[in-house]
Amino acid sequence: MAIGYVISWILLTLIMMLVGGTLLNLSSYPHWFIRGWDFPRVQIIAIAWIVVVLYGVLRYVAGPSSVLPTWPFLVLAVGLTAWHSFLIYPYTPLMSKQAANTPARLMQPVGEDPSAIRTVMTNVEMENDQYETWMQTMRAADPDLLLVVEVDEKWIREIKSFTDKYPYQVIEPRDNWYGMMLLSRLPIEEHRILHLVQDDVPSIDARIRMDDGTLLRFVGVHPRPPEPIRDNDAKARDAELTLWGTELAEDDGPIIIGGDLNDVAWSQTTRLFLRTSGLLDPRRGRGFFNTFHADHWYMRFPLDHIFHSPHFTISNIERMGFVGSDHFPMLIDLRYTPTKAPQQEPMEEKPEDEEEVEMRIDRAIEDQDLQGEAVDEGVRETIEDVEEEKPATKR
Repeated sequence: MAIGYVISWILLTLIMMLVGGTLLNLSSYPHWFIRGWDFPRVQIIAIAWIVVVLYGVLRYVAGPSSVLPTWPFLVLAVGLTAWHSFLIYPYTPLMSKQAANTPARLMQPVGEDPSAIRTVMTNVEMENDQYETWMQTMRAADPDLLLVVEVDEKWIREIKSFTDKYPYQVIEPRDNWYGMMLLSRLPIEEHRILHLVQDDVPSIDARIRMDDGTLLRFVGVHPRPPEPIRDNDAKARDAELTLWGTELAEDDGPIIIGGDLNDVAWSQTTRLFLRTSGLLDPRRGRGFFNTFHADHWYMRFPLDHIFHSPHFTISNIERMGFVGSDHFPMLIDLRYTPTKAPQQEPMEEKPEDEEEVEMRIDRAIEDQDLQGEAVDEGVRETIEDVEEEKPATKR
């Protein structure tokens, strides 16, 4: 058998593997191998066309009679491109913005508008020891709200000179990569630290008073990802995001939820969360803002998110610079502009969404390894039933 024929079969097998992974990902089954295909949409398109180019070079060198026909390569590459482009297209500037820009007449310098709030979400990476780099970046940003994840006791100690400037703090350090800290310049009037799905993975639910008197609800989350090293599936992450989606749907006040979701913007779970919660994704119509992996430009995904209710408009959104972590921080300037709410349309719920929500929560309830407050002992609790609200910690 001609070597060109063998190599072309290898290339066709590679592109067919991409097709197989794409088809597997149509399922919501939580195994990491299936759900991991949520992430590399851009990479799949790029690899498919690299294979086509390699095939073209092989065909030119070996001759058309020594390789497989061209049409399977082109058909599969075009099909993969069309499908994955359809999924990521809403997160490009080619799409209309879901969350509106703040009107120019309402724009004021940062720190001078009582109806504006600057929020930063940052995964510091627990093993990262570039504390000073991180603090310099945060000082330059000067956020009103700062959600920090993967903090352990050492991180708390090393950045104390920075955190002391924030009078309101909610902190749960952990040495398992799931510690969390909320720092606020604005008064935190109430807060809860919850462990909804796993007892060692916290989330924060806080009520914060803005300078203009508006009472804002802020939620910080960091669920575990589906990944092969520890053989984690997506049950915990899916259930936590789904629980928050149903909870926040019942709250008609101003809301911001942020965190390292360990999920991409275009996944089934994140889109289900947005449809059920009624919140807006500022990435839609603006760009990917890939935050992970900071060290590998060719494998970057939008994992760190800040979603908000239609009460807010966008004054600025940006991915911040390198802070030593495997994640880039995300910054967003929001303005409380409720008059713009009717012009901002959340994603429309689908008839099957309620069934999807129940399925994801039931999976977590049935998993004996998940011992969170909302799913422990096979009983589903609503977030409001989990724990009474506590007064904020003031420093």
